Amino acid sequence: MEGIAIIGLVVVVIALVVFVALLMTRIKSLLEVEKDYALMTKNYATVTILQEIMVILGNKIPATKKLERINDILIDRFDIAYSTIVEANEDGNIMKASNVPSDLQEMVINLDQDKIFFDSMKQNVPKYITAIKTLEYPSADIRDVRSVLMFPLYREDEYRGFWLLEDIKGNAFDNVAKVQLSIIKDNITLVIQNNDYAVTLENKTTELEVANKKLEEMANRDGLTGAFNKEFMHRKLNDVFNGSRRQNSIAIMDIDYFKNYNDKNGHMEGDNLLKMLSQLITDSLREEDMLFRFGGEEFVILFPGTDKQNAFMVSQRIRQKVADFVFPFEEKQPNGNLTISVGVAAAPDDANEKQRLLEIADERLYKAKNNGRNQVIGE
Repeated sequence: MEGIAIIGLVVVVIALVVFVALLMTRIKSLLEVEKDYALMTKNYATVTILQEIMVILGNKIPATKKLERINDILIDRFDIAYSTIVEANEDGNIMKASNVPSDLQEMVINLDQDKIFFDSMKQNVPKYITAIKTLEYPSADIRDVRSVLMFPLYREDEYRGFWLLEDIKGNAFDNVAKVQLSIIKDNITLVIQNNDYAVTLENKTTELEVANKKLEEMANRDGLTGAFNKEFMHRKLNDVFNGSRRQNSIAIMDIDYFKNYNDKNGHMEGDNLLKMLSQLITDSLREEDMLFRFGGEEFVILFPGTDKQNAFMVSQRIRQKVADFVFPFEEKQPNGNLTISVGVAAAPDDANEKQRLLEIADERLYKAKNNGRNQVIGE
């Protein structure tokens, strides 16, 4: 009987051991499932965050705004105490996004230069510090920071700044979190990189627009005098006069005895005279008025939005200014002085069509010449 009792006790012990082993296996299995579930939940959260970031990347907003929005999402989703994105360039570090109080941001903006982080940032290696001691980290006690994770931001092989994560808990970032945050870090780098490309493209576009504008300006200018050329004059006068109901005026002016000036002083001096006269007239005009070289020694002025009386008065002032100006070799002119004659025509008083206005102004120019030169005729 005693032997049977011992055998029964052994069986019970064995059963108990088997039960405990099965129970531990089950508990371990449940823990692994829970761990897997937690990991899956974290991975799903990362995917969700990346989707939100992709939406932000696709928005047509400035890069700084994108970084601020991404930073807000990360602080919220990862429950991080502080997150700061800093861009580095030749002018120094620039704060792009941060929830660190503004009066304390100076403490973190140049942390990549601190001996704790410098080597890691230059070697493109994340730096993780936990259980921070007060003396080794700026503002640790002020903001109660106990864990720090800093990611360097690189574009190709060029250092472009850092992403600083700070938390009030020690050991705040486990391996899974570091992997997830590293993936997100690549998207932050992408924003900075795309902004570089956008800025470069914008600068190149601006340069191209300026260059095209200069080329267009050059194409519309007379190479000698700098006044607008005859081809551009016809296009501009078509725009202004044909179909316009505004009062617009033109003046045609011609240098008196220009052939005599060329014959006695040479064509080079004649060219210099044309350049000086063009500048003198331009300086006498309003910003909206336009001077054209019509051909040879003839110039045309367009007075947009100006009636004939005012165009006549401006033309008279220019004629007097030319007469008073001392030009080289003008004493060799027939009347001992260099002068111009001017004919003025206006729409709608004289005509509305460009070609007819030019003809009328030209007729009045020759009337001025026939009447003794050095005068303006508007009737």
